[in-house]
Amino acid sequence: MLAIFALPSLSWFFYGLMVLRARAVPPPSPVSGEILLDPEKFPALVRDLERLRLACDAPGFTEVCVNAELNASIYQRGARSGSRKHILVLGLPLLALLTKAQAEAVLVHEYAHISRLHGHFARWAYMARQRWARLGELHERNHRLITAPLRLFLSWYVPRMMRETLEFSRRCEKVADAQAVEICGSELALKAELALALRQRAMTDGFWPGIFECAGEADIGSARPFTALLAEPATSHPRDGAQAAVWLHESLCEKPDPGSTHPSLFERVETTGFDPSGPLPDRLPWRLDQASAAANWLGKEAPALATQLDESWRENAMQDWRNAKRWQVNRHDEFKTLLHRRRQQLFDEQDWLQLALLAKKFDQTGVLRAEAITEGLQHFPEDQALLQLKADDLEQAGDSHEAIALWHRIGQPSSSFQVRAHRRLCELYLRQGDKAAAEDHRHIADRLWASEEVRQTAAAGLFPHGMEASELALLQSKLQPLHQHARAIWLCRDTPPSSQKPTRWFLYVEAYDGWFMRLVGRLTGERDYNASACERLIERLSPRLHIDHEVKFIGPSEQIPVHCTPDSLIARAGLVVTQITDKP
Repeated sequence: MLAIFALPSLSWFFYGLMVLRARAVPPPSPVSGEILLDPEKFPALVRDLERLRLACDAPGFTEVCVNAELNASIYQRGARSGSRKHILVLGLPLLALLTKAQAEAVLVHEYAHISRLHGHFARWAYMARQRWARLGELHERNHRLITAPLRLFLSWYVPRMMRETLEFSRRCEKVADAQAVEICGSELALKAELALALRQRAMTDGFWPGIFECAGEADIGSARPFTALLAEPATSHPRDGAQAAVWLHESLCEKPDPGSTHPSLFERVETTGFDPSGPLPDRLPWRLDQASAAANWLGKEAPALATQLDESWRENAMQDWRNAKRWQVNRHDEFKTLLHRRRQQLFDEQDWLQLALLAKKFDQTGVLRAEAITEGLQHFPEDQALLQLKADDLEQAGDSHEAIALWHRIGQPSSSFQVRAHRRLCELYLRQGDKAAAEDHRHIADRLWASEEVRQTAAAGLFPHGMEASELALLQSKLQPLHQHARAIWLCRDTPPSSQKPTRWFLYVEAYDGWFMRLVGRLTGERDYNASACERLIERLSPRLHIDHEVKFIGPSEQIPVHCTPDSLIARAGLVVTQITDKP
């Protein structure tokens, strides 16, 4: 009898020993979709990597891969013999959008993490965080019952280890930045930091939204984003130096991500010896002024690598493409509805705003947007959202003086758009060559951003739904099947109910759960029945809702977001919430 009970314990013990031994030999790759490069085909890259390695006093890379990220990274792969292999992963977007010199500064930063100048403990800690994180992810997907005790240990240990070593890892990042400055020079290191920040903003705000904007008219088979990046499309960089400066002003105000080891842009710029609170350099690296790193290092092989990444991206982006297509169809339906309503009844300011925004995409004549703005301002002359659209159109037409006057009007102290108005004024004055006025508006915007009121608004993030009772009752009736599986449902929005800006809706769902079912799930890997039911129902019910929304599920171990307040609650314990605050 004792042996029967001892066997599972022994099996877990020996399994744990094997896994801890395997910790030194982590999974082959933490990066998805990477392409291994043949050194013989890329002699220029191999030659420059060796030069940088010697300058950094670091071990060489055993393998070099390319993937789809705007980033570069290093990870380790162990061997049974005990030797370590260092693998460098270069993002094709990074190589396509930075010059060779800028990319070298990024690579020196990565070399610094494994450099002998970095210190043995720092190198060990950098790689240990990676190994433990990957080990935790690997065994989170291993749902065999025999591995349950180990999974419980890893789920307890790994988050705590990552949290306790976070501050040390941040200091290591700053040391790596300092080494990049020492080897590459402060001017080049600064240009690399600024160029990377600008490209990240452009890719997020322009390039990828532009790719998915085509989902309404084209099939995903025609999308070739990585091939397009090799030619540096307009959406991959700011419009000009003035817009680049304003983007950097905003990025320099951002605080470090609490869960990330990377310093803020302000701290990284400071490391180069440049004062980030002062005027920016006259010449910003907002676009390529010479051949890209991809052209220098990948040469004629770059198009083939881009094609492989395009194929991999299309396979993984099918669902996102379908969602984007559905979004475009919904927007077009809303546009047709607004056109029909315009002929039948008076619009409010929100209707005029939506018509102007949608006309930019769907109006074939090109005149409806201007008509909507003009008519909307005739009825609502102080509507700030419509005034902003008019100011943007004036600037596009070349009337900068009128645009500046209008932005001054929008940025009055009582306005809720002060920060945006001063950012736009800074940009317009930079285009006119008035650097003193631009810098004044930059500092006003920075102070407003840092004010307590703005910080509180940013922390709250989202607002209660503010729906009228009849509109909310319609939504609750459509979500009725979800009530028996959800402990609570909240509806939030990213703008105040009184705002005229377009609204994004967020539906938060917390499924029923209990400690016993959570334990069973940890041991067996099985999804909780109520959580699975909520996800299936949301997938089926979402197309029926009259709002374009994003769904967020709150897991059993997650805290309720601060914006999920009683005012945003629409259902709890299977019952709808009837105490509603009507729109003002």
